[in-house]
Amino acid sequence: MGGDTITSRFHRQVERSGDAVAMRYRDEATEWADITWTEYGRAAREVACGLASLGVDVDDAVCILSRNRPEWHEADLGGLCAGARTVPIYATNSPNQVAYIAQHSGARVMFVDGENQLRKVEKVRQELPDLLHAVVMDDYPESADGFVLSLPALRERGAAFDAEHRGEYERRRQTASPEDVATIVYTSGTTGPPKGAMLTHSNVIWTCGSLLQVFQEEEGTGRRLSYLPLSHIAERITSEMQQVYIGCQVWFAESLDTVARDLVECKPTAFFAVPRVWEKFHAGIMGKLAQAPLEQRQTAEGAIAISTAVVEMRQDGDEPIPEMLHGLEEAEERLFKPVRAALGFDRCEFFVTGAAPINPEIIKFFHAIGIPIAEVYGQTEGTGPTSLNPKERIKIGSVGPAIPGVEVRIAEDGEILVRGGNVFKGYFNNPAATEEMLEGGWMHTGDVGELDQDGYLRITDRKKDLIITAQGKNVAPQELETQLKYHPLISQAVVVGDRRPYLVALVTLDGEAVAKFAAERGLEGGDDLAAMASHPDVEQAVAGAVEAVNSDFSRAEQLKKWKILHRDFLQEEDEITPTLKVRRRAIIQRYDAEIESLYA
Repeated sequence: MGGDTITSRFHRQVERSGDAVAMRYRDEATEWADITWTEYGRAAREVACGLASLGVDVDDAVCILSRNRPEWHEADLGGLCAGARTVPIYATNSPNQVAYIAQHSGARVMFVDGENQLRKVEKVRQELPDLLHAVVMDDYPESADGFVLSLPALRERGAAFDAEHRGEYERRRQTASPEDVATIVYTSGTTGPPKGAMLTHSNVIWTCGSLLQVFQEEEGTGRRLSYLPLSHIAERITSEMQQVYIGCQVWFAESLDTVARDLVECKPTAFFAVPRVWEKFHAGIMGKLAQAPLEQRQTAEGAIAISTAVVEMRQDGDEPIPEMLHGLEEAEERLFKPVRAALGFDRCEFFVTGAAPINPEIIKFFHAIGIPIAEVYGQTEGTGPTSLNPKERIKIGSVGPAIPGVEVRIAEDGEILVRGGNVFKGYFNNPAATEEMLEGGWMHTGDVGELDQDGYLRITDRKKDLIITAQGKNVAPQELETQLKYHPLISQAVVVGDRRPYLVALVTLDGEAVAKFAAERGLEGGDDLAAMASHPDVEQAVAGAVEAVNSDFSRAEQLKKWKILHRDFLQEEDEITPTLKVRRRAIIQRYDAEIESLYA
């Protein structure tokens, strides 16, 4: 017991920082309201004691189903200080997905962000016999049976419990050892239901310490804007656990729609974004440039072109001639610096992109205007980062060298293998998957890559079929495809969406089922599959199937568009295997035009 844990680090930070601001959030009355470290520490203590009063014991699971807000942090640290394991759930998850994670983890208490999330829990409550209470983060009336209570009420109970049970809080917060599981983070696998990755206190503290060697950020000086889901390991490490480690200030964006405004006011010192965010920033800059007067636009485009050429030369190890640099100092003062200020990046030292691949041309553009984005690579099972480009030595197109203390090697089949203090303990209640993932003492990432002579890693392929959308959401396509194929009219389905803003599907029809469908409705041409593929009745039936499947998945995992193909996949065309498994890559290549039309 004891040692360097998240909870010990948190209490040292509370004692060290005291009345300094820990978190800021939007408040209608004051615009930005402050929460000091002392107040944060008190909230975590009262939540921890409140959970103890509800019957939560050491190593019990406590779920958090909420958008990003200060209470997310308070619930998380409060749960950890109670000796519990915290389990984040995406706020966009469907009731069935919430039920699976709560049931599998054995959750005793569920923190929820408002009435809409509470309804999800109430809808599946009968499936969760272990769940004792739902705690609503806002003021909310207690239910007649005591199942629902508010966070303020929980904190009141906690304060009373603390007064009556002296020493219990100190005992609980010091219970964990570094190798104990702190959190179980559920991540989508390529097949089957989500798996719960067990991350220890040591995993988190070790990873934060390793990252600090790359960032070299001073204690208590940084700022973060929390806006990506805290249920994702990247945001949780960036804006919650690094805060515990180095005492940075965290501002909570009001919503994803207000990130641009909130960035300008927060002025973060480090900023992590998924590719889709950087793409939107790029589109916004280019859109404003297109509206500028002709002479001003031409001057700006010329400066960007020269600066981009300089970036490319330096990437190749060449130093540009002085003539190329002439005028760029003026462009920095008159163009690039104002652009960074308009984005809220005038104090930012570290720009990071990850969770999905990004077009290198986007990175070159931002480097050219003084925003040197660094790619990071990793996964939940590695507590977030495995490799990261250091600010002064960024190789565009690579995901950088391994972070300090991590070993990366390439297996004979090209798979990326990882070993280090960031590697998780295993999957909760899934020894078979754990053994497969950690075979031979190395974490098998399922990704294919190569290391260059400087130890920089490049991702060249994806061994697994897991889709990572442009927003960084992991989606296992087989689950969607399998459910779609339950519909009698659908023969095969292939879900597409890697690096894309949303998911789409290619659907083929079952000839016999379509003929029967047409006969039952008196439709002509039921034996002509190509004709039936575009028949309104068939399209309506497939649309109904898609709608039904979507209802079981979160918004990020739902199909936005789909196309019915005029024939089924054929083995002789190398589209399916002899065992009728689809050859995903071949199909995506063959039907590239149809897929592009769904994103047009």
